[in-house]
Amino acid sequence: MKTHRDAIAAVFGLILGVVAMAGTVLTDEYAHAAVAEARGYDALFHVVATGEQCDAKEIPAVLVAANEVNR
Repeated sequence: MKTHRDAIAAVFGLILGVVAMAGTVLTDEYAHAAVAEARGYDALFHVVATGEQCDAKEIPAVLVAANEVNR
């Protein structure tokens, strides 16, 4: 009997998850979030590629120092 209840709960959870995701996609909230995330990544990559936040010569030294701390 417990197995049946577990199966019913799993199916109910799956259905609820699918309905929630469908609602998110249909209201375009998913698209807005994806666009915002893409803008954030684009801005981050631009800063890293151009070295705007710090002197570009210091970036490898900072990365090496961070790598030494993590070991």
